[in-house]
Amino acid sequence: MIKSLSLPSAVTRHDQSLLFTYGGSWPAPMVSQETAMTTRNPDATIIGDSPAMKLLLDSIARVAPKDITVLVVGETGTGKELVASLVHTQSRRAKEPLVRFNCAAIPGELAEAELFGHAQGAFTGAVDKHRGFFVEANGGTLVLDEVGELSLNVQAKLLRALQGGEIQPIGAGRVERVDVRVIACTNRDLQAEARHGRFREDLYYRLAVVELMVPPLRDHRDDIPALAETFARRYAEQFGMYGTHLSPELIEHFKRSDWPGNVRQLENTIASTVAMSSGGELGVHSLKRASALVSSDAATVEPTQCHSLKDQVEALERSVIARTMAAVGNNRSQAARHLGLSRSCLFDRLKKHGFIANAREASNCSTAAQRSGEGKPRNQDVEKLTAPGR
Repeated sequence: MIKSLSLPSAVTRHDQSLLFTYGGSWPAPMVSQETAMTTRNPDATIIGDSPAMKLLLDSIARVAPKDITVLVVGETGTGKELVASLVHTQSRRAKEPLVRFNCAAIPGELAEAELFGHAQGAFTGAVDKHRGFFVEANGGTLVLDEVGELSLNVQAKLLRALQGGEIQPIGAGRVERVDVRVIACTNRDLQAEARHGRFREDLYYRLAVVELMVPPLRDHRDDIPALAETFARRYAEQFGMYGTHLSPELIEHFKRSDWPGNVRQLENTIASTVAMSSGGELGVHSLKRASALVSSDAATVEPTQCHSLKDQVEALERSVIARTMAAVGNNRSQAARHLGLSRSCLFDRLKKHGFIANAREASNCSTAAQRSGEGKPRNQDVEKLTAPGR
C-alpha cells in the first residue's frame, strides 16, 4: 500500500514540485501546519514509489535527526530545496526558524552583508544595522541554495562560521556566536569546481559531511504517472476545471519524454496543458495544442516560407530561449548559465523577443541585471520561515 506524506505548507515553495510516494514507514512531520508564507501549492504531497526515491527518503530519515551539515546535490528542477526542508522538519530544530538564501541571486559583496550582517554606516547605503541571516536562523536551519555561486571571499567567512560557530558582521569590531545548522544545495560538481580553484576544497568537505543526491526524473520514470496525475488534478482544481484528467496515452508520452528540467518542467508542462485545454480527458493532441498556443511565435520558421536568413536565425534563437526558460521554471539566472550568456545579455534577448511583457518589469529587470553590488534581494531570493510561537 503506497502511503503519501502531506507536508506543512511552510516547507512547500517553488521546489515543492519534487513529489513522490513512499511505500515504507515515515515519521510524521514534527511541526504543525503553518501559513508563514504563501506558496503555489500549499497542499504539496510527496509522491513516488521508485527505488531511487525510496533510497533518498531513507537517507533523509537517517540524517535528519543528526545535527550535522548536509549537502543536497541534484540537477535543476529535481527538488533540492524540498529535500532541505524535509531534513529540517524531521530534525530537532523543527520548531526553530528555517531561513533560505539564494546565493546566485545576490552579488558577492551584498551576499556577505545579507548572510553575516553589517553595522550601521559600515558602507555607503548601510543606514541601519542589519542582523544577517545567520543570526535570523540562530537555533534553526539555514538553507543555502546554489552555494557554488558564492565568491571565494564569502566562502572563507562561511567556512569560519561552520568551523567555529562565529560570524563577524561587516564593520563590527567583535564576533558573534551562532548556533545554526547549514544545509547547502547545488547543481554543480563542487569537487570539480575546487580543482579549478572556483570553490574552496576545505569548505566542500565541511559542507558535505553527508551528501544527499536527488535523482533526475529520467532515473525514476516509474513515478511519472503518479506525478502527472497529481499535477493535473491540482491545476484542474486551481483553474476550476473539475473532471479534467490525463489520458493513458498522454501519461505514456510523458514517461517516454526527456525532461531536462526534471519534475519542475513536468509540472509546468501539465499546468500549461490544463490551462489551455477545454477540460475533460487530455491527450497528446492537448499537449501539442497547448504548446502551439503558448509558443507559436517561438517556433522555428521553415525555410520553405522564404523568410530571410536573419528572420530564421532570430526565430530559432527565440525558440531556444523559450524552451530553456520553460525547462528551468523561468529562472533567469539558471537560463543564462544554460545558454552561456550573462544575465544582462539574456535580459536584452528576453526584451527583444517580447518575453518581458511590460515596461515596469523591464525596468526592474534591467536594474537588477546591471548593478553589481547595491540593492536589496528580492522576496523570492531570500525567504524566512518561523514556526508558530517563535
